[in-house]
Amino acid sequence: MKRVALIGVLLVANLSLLRAQTPGQQPEGYQAAGAPAIVKLISAGAAPRSALRYAVPADAKEHMDVTLDMSMSMDMGGMSMPAMTLPGMKIGADVAVTAESPAGDITYTMGFTGMTMAAGADPAIAEQVQATSDFMKTVTGSVTINNRGVVRTANIDLGKMASSQLGQMLGSTSEMLKNALTPLPEEEVGIGARWEVRYLVDAAGMKMFQRMELELVALDGKTATVKVTTEQTAPPQSVSNPAMPSGASMQLQKMTGSGSGTAALRLNGLVSPGTLNVDSATVMQLDIGGNTQQVSVTTSMKMAVAVGK
Repeated sequence: MKRVALIGVLLVANLSLLRAQTPGQQPEGYQAAGAPAIVKLISAGAAPRSALRYAVPADAKEHMDVTLDMSMSMDMGGMSMPAMTLPGMKIGADVAVTAESPAGDITYTMGFTGMTMAAGADPAIAEQVQATSDFMKTVTGSVTINNRGVVRTANIDLGKMASSQLGQMLGSTSEMLKNALTPLPEEEVGIGARWEVRYLVDAAGMKMFQRMELELVALDGKTATVKVTTEQTAPPQSVSNPAMPSGASMQLQKMTGSGSGTAALRLNGLVSPGTLNVDSATVMQLDIGGNTQQVSVTTSMKMAVAVGK
């Protein structure tokens, strides 16, 4: 159960445990692998309207803290395991602007400062999380976005994680580095405006598709407050797991998730505080030496992003 709990923590942090061997079918309306996120205006909102754009100072340096709280339950081969509420986890990262172009493109660096568990965590889980934290500190990245927050280029160095088993388990770390800022619509918008952002997330090779819808509910100076809803899905695909025994295979049958929350998009900053509650369900088929079992995992996660010190 301790191992299961740790896997659950890493999954909700969007640090994937799975690597795809056979790509799943791509849903309609999503970009090709490696292409920028798709941003589409749904409604322009009420007048007066203006174009939302990021304008971050050239010397901006900020710290971001992401706090995660989660409960999860699992069913394996028809046998249900007791539901678990896991101690909170905090991930820290430093971000800093390194260059700006006349067109408004922003280049920033980002590096993890560590991951900690809340007091009261099982010592065995806390020890494994600490080992993961040490590896994460070696991960760095440099990302260039346009003034709407859409990624142009991203160069991620996984450091010591690249050649480790943890590196395989935490393969979607680069996605966290690339998506620090929420993309904005190209058109002018007012209060009540709604737009969607579609991402293709390659989590260590497992393709997941995420749709995020945002509604502008307030605009105060350089802060745009939005309501957020999310949908996430992964089509059937063969996957591998570094922790599985030799000869074992796993087939992802279904993964769905949905969430809602709020965010304060700081147009002059690199960190946007907010909260998001997400429920997800994953169904996999595990084959070990011809013995096939279906594994179902459901999770409820609360995530909070804050500007740290």
